[in-house]
Amino acid sequence: MYYFTLKDAIKLGVSCPATQCEGDEIESSWIYWWGLGKIRDHASPAVSAQHWTHWESDSELLKKLGVKIHRMGIEWARVEPREEAFDAEALARYRKELQAMRDAGICVQLELHHFTNPVWFEEKGGFEREENLSCYLRYVDQVAAALGDLTNEYLTFAEPNAYALGGYLGGNYPPGKNNPSSCFRVLTNMAACHIQAYSRLHALHRAMGYADCRVSVSLRVNDFSADGEHNRVQGALAAAANRAFDAAFHAFYLGRTMLPMKYSRYVKPGIYADFLAADWQGYTPIEKPKDITPANTAPDLSHPDVLVMALSRLHSIVALPISVTLHAIDEEITVPYLCEHLHTLSRCALPIEQCFYTDLTDGFEWLDGTSRRCGLVNVDFDTQKREVKDSYDFYAHILRDGGVTREVYEEYFDD
Repeated sequence: MYYFTLKDAIKLGVSCPATQCEGDEIESSWIYWWGLGKIRDHASPAVSAQHWTHWESDSELLKKLGVKIHRMGIEWARVEPREEAFDAEALARYRKELQAMRDAGICVQLELHHFTNPVWFEEKGGFEREENLSCYLRYVDQVAAALGDLTNEYLTFAEPNAYALGGYLGGNYPPGKNNPSSCFRVLTNMAACHIQAYSRLHALHRAMGYADCRVSVSLRVNDFSADGEHNRVQGALAAAANRAFDAAFHAFYLGRTMLPMKYSRYVKPGIYADFLAADWQGYTPIEKPKDITPANTAPDLSHPDVLVMALSRLHSIVALPISVTLHAIDEEITVPYLCEHLHTLSRCALPIEQCFYTDLTDGFEWLDGTSRRCGLVNVDFDTQKREVKDSYDFYAHILRDGGVTREVYEEYFDD
């Protein structure tokens, strides 16, 4: 039975990555990728949940849900549509949303990058070229200066390890390359960006008289497993994937370079996070090398205890408080998935202080387009009408009651 009380330290929220929810035709890498016919259901990220125009009604849904924390994405391609030409109106619109969150008593964790670049940045070679790192840092400076008085928590990147693998090893994500050396050069350069952004964000907040901030990077965490009957090749691939992810953890959080990461003059030993952030993807069956990439969307069949083991390994690298984001993958399992995982997190000894669910609304699910619906709120993409799902009501019960009561458990799991 999974009725339980949440640990007092754990705050619950939801996540809304910009490209997945905002919509609109903007000059971004994923609009470009859709134009090349790379999305499985041919849906454009321009459709999505149109959160850019429906943010006020979505904010009301957040308030009614009862969350006190929210992971909110910023779209770089919207803020800087052309190199060094920042859109003041876009930043002003983000300020309105952040102010509404603050007025509602909701603390925002600002996500600065999640898989998507401006087209002009891609055309310059993106994160593959060290001389381009100043472009990202300039963007970080602008966002912090414009919005830093309304938030004190940042993610420099969301899932940079998945971004690098998907775009430069599997070839499934933009820019569609398949070169192991390029993959780990990109990941190393992103670690260099994070390390510099970590110091800059703290310095900018102090210099501008804002409250000091907390900064981290959210790294994807998977349960890589040999697919089907275990064999040496699949076992070796799963082990290699785990080693690559461990190397990324060390580089981003501790500035330590381990193979297969590359050398960077900017990656130096230190602690470059104020909390650990993990995007849990769960069970990831490995049969061939491309299964390591984000194109692998197998449902999470791993036991919730495997999540605790993965977080324990991460915590052993650097002992900081933990923020975790859950991905249910399939809307039909969202309620039991939330119940089982939050029950397990509540009884573990790790210092977990935040747990986000992705996403608030249905939206653009990367290679799956809009056909895979994982949000707590259903969106009719033709009319943009919102309708809450059972998972929204279940999550609201957990937030209101501080856990899952016997009555709520029996209501949702009566058989």
